[in-house]
Amino acid sequence: MKILRLHFLVLTLVTTTAVNAQLFKSINPSLDFSSALGVSSYYGDLVQKSPVFREPSFSISEGIAYNLNPHLSFRSEFSYSKVQAKDSKNSRPDLIARNLSFKSSIWDFSLAAEYNAIDITGENKFTPYGFIGIGICHFNPYTTDRTGNKVYLQPMGTEGQGLAAYPDRKPYARTIIEIPFGMGFKYAVSQKVSLALEFKYRYLGTDYLDDVSNHGYPDKAVLIAKNPSLPNLTYRGDELPGGAPYPAPTLNRGNPSNKDSYYSGQLKILINLKNYSGVEINY
Repeated sequence: MKILRLHFLVLTLVTTTAVNAQLFKSINPSLDFSSALGVSSYYGDLVQKSPVFREPSFSISEGIAYNLNPHLSFRSEFSYSKVQAKDSKNSRPDLIARNLSFKSSIWDFSLAAEYNAIDITGENKFTPYGFIGIGICHFNPYTTDRTGNKVYLQPMGTEGQGLAAYPDRKPYARTIIEIPFGMGFKYAVSQKVSLALEFKYRYLGTDYLDDVSNHGYPDKAVLIAKNPSLPNLTYRGDELPGGAPYPAPTLNRGNPSNKDSYYSGQLKILINLKNYSGVEINY
């Protein structure tokens, strides 16, 4: 709730400042401020052939767009999203039996080029648009253990990261590069305000958003030597009624061939700062 209150406070402050400021009188081309709220979801090893927005959480964004002309814009955006997934929602029996789960907050900043198919600065009020860019995001997966405690997974090394027995398994980075792209539909409510419905997909440079990647399970005895409770986070099938004990190393835990991703669907308001100056701009 604190994040949502901050989101609306930023929107109010920027809107009020834009109405009264004289800074933008001479800007040509123009700037847009945007604020968005919607839902987010994840795709990776804990989701198999799921429908879009399975186990959704929320996503908020604030941004600035530099409108070079009515068709081409360059935008920067800061977003906060939550994602989550659990094997109990899967349909495959082997994944249900694995019984893993995770949640994570994701902070990201991105730069992108956006193309509007139709000029909506005149008589037209509606346009589809698309965008692609590059960004950086920070995530930190966690779960709730069998005693009810919140445990951050990366420091634990659930796949043997950082252990001498697995020298090729290094702790994964939690701040990484992402490739954001997507599309939307924009409607000009007035000269000052537009609304947009936007879908944004982020392809990540990691397979560890969910803390699951490697084929096979690390040796249980090796994990116990580091932390006696660690095998209980690497495999959780034994928590289920009639669940199997810790599996043999040959059984698959994840698929390192596929990178993780997450996506959002948001309703966005865009405030066109050029119109507050009362100066019409010819492109």
